[in-house]
Amino acid sequence: MSSKLSRLAILECLFYGWSAAKQIKQHIEQIDMPSTLAKWNENQCHNLDEQVVIQHNWHELRLFMWDYIGIVRTTKRLTRALRRIHLLQKEIEEYYSNFRLSNNLLELRNLVQVAKLMIRCALYRKESRGLHYTLDYPEQQPDAKPTILTPSTK
Repeated sequence: MSSKLSRLAILECLFYGWSAAKQIKQHIEQIDMPSTLAKWNENQCHNLDEQVVIQHNWHELRLFMWDYIGIVRTTKRLTRALRRIHLLQKEIEEYYSNFRLSNNLLELRNLVQVAKLMIRCALYRKESRGLHYTLDYPEQQPDAKPTILTPSTK
């Protein structure tokens, strides 16, 4: 990646981080938070001897994010990536519930959540803007609208 594109990507990360923090600050009072958390019972967990599965899922996530959610996108590829994300989330939930936690498992869970948000944002945007080009929507809309997602049960 050229240094100009790297700087644009970093700037985009900073802007969206700032924008997300602003939205959280505005809406934090409206979010229902649990009053207590269930205690973690490690006795029912097993040692995760299948680290290869976590490493495979991590590798798969990197590959399909690069291939499907890269600079040039299509709705079909984004939809396919979202299906893959749902499958990965199910696998991770199983591991998360039945095995001792590891940094790799926690990071994978978090990366999959961020990937899901990125894909949903990309599906929501019906234009090409900035660095990302959508073959299904090659034109820019006359006025840029923010992509704001709200939590859902999907």
